[in-house]
Amino acid sequence: MERKQDRNRRLADYIYNDMNPEEVVEMEREISHDPELSVSIELNMQVKDYLQAKIQLEEMKADPQLENAEKLAEMAFENASPKEMDKPVRRPGRKLIRNIAFASAVAAGITIIIAIALFPSNLDQDQLFASYYTPFEASDYSQRGVSNEIYRDVAVGINYYVAGNYNQTIDQFSQLASEPTLESEVQFFTALSYLGLGEYRSAQGILQSIDGANRYQAETLWYLSLCCLKTGEFEEANMLLGQLEAYDGKYKKDAQALRKKLRRFTP
Repeated sequence: MERKQDRNRRLADYIYNDMNPEEVVEMEREISHDPELSVSIELNMQVKDYLQAKIQLEEMKADPQLENAEKLAEMAFENASPKEMDKPVRRPGRKLIRNIAFASAVAAGITIIIAIALFPSNLDQDQLFASYYTPFEASDYSQRGVSNEIYRDVAVGINYYVAGNYNQTIDQFSQLASEPTLESEVQFFTALSYLGLGEYRSAQGILQSIDGANRYQAETLWYLSLCCLKTGEFEEANMLLGQLEAYDGKYKKDAQALRKKLRRFTP
């Protein structure tokens, strides 16, 4: 089951142009050796185009002046030559119909994935979030000149976080909030704990308040973008991920991949 889901995800990434050049070459090699897969891809591409066109037309209906619809109609008539308009409609033979019906059944699972991906649903947001969210690996804390007692208090809070005891982490760092040298740690780990508890708005508010010059700049951008994804603020998430692509580090590749997938949520 897991292997099938992975293949479906790869196919959806291929159809939405979310693969890097090496992955595209590998996928197209696989498609060239599998006729059923080739037909499945073609059908799903048609489904995607149809659904996107349907969404666009529905948006046009909401325009009282229908200016966009008029422009689209003008473009359509300008691009259609008289010869093309006079061409007879070709009806598929029975063999082709049988093949298409069979391929449709093969492609049904993928089609569902594509259809869901076109609409900003909570389910799809949850799946995308779950694919990219992992708790912060908090093993690189350094003392930075503070006293041993304060360091021990910070270490206790970090250990709570690593163990998944998020409420205890919040309580521990709330006791350190008055120490100015620990502002970055207090805000960052408190926000991450709220994120771990599923309180995304609380985590988002704290992450947004963190000074951009803190020692967790890249990490703050990453987890804030995930909060925005979870709360449906896709344009904000896209902007944050774009900033993160400038950082050379472990989040850069994931930021690029996630940013591509966010195009399924935005016009």
